[in-house]
Amino acid sequence: MHGLVDDRYMDSIVHFDTDDPEFQRGFEIGILWERLSADGACHMAVSASNAEMVLRVAKAFDCVFSGQELADDQISVELYRVNSDS
Repeated sequence: MHGLVDDRYMDSIVHFDTDDPEFQRGFEIGILWERLSADGACHMAVSASNAEMVLRVAKAFDCVFSGQELADDQISVELYRVNSDS
């Protein structure tokens, strides 16, 4: 299901063995990076504290970025590559 917000689906089936917020931030950016690498697009919810990293990833992939604030310090982000040949 490409392009869908995760809706905390992963949260309900994968329980991390740490509550470290830095681990969560790194995991989110790793997923974002993998989706952009594989699909050239991504739409997912991330921690609001990851906004700067999302912008950096968007720049690295030459992506168009949009975001919307969600509840609980989360943002919904959507990125897609401008030039999919890159």
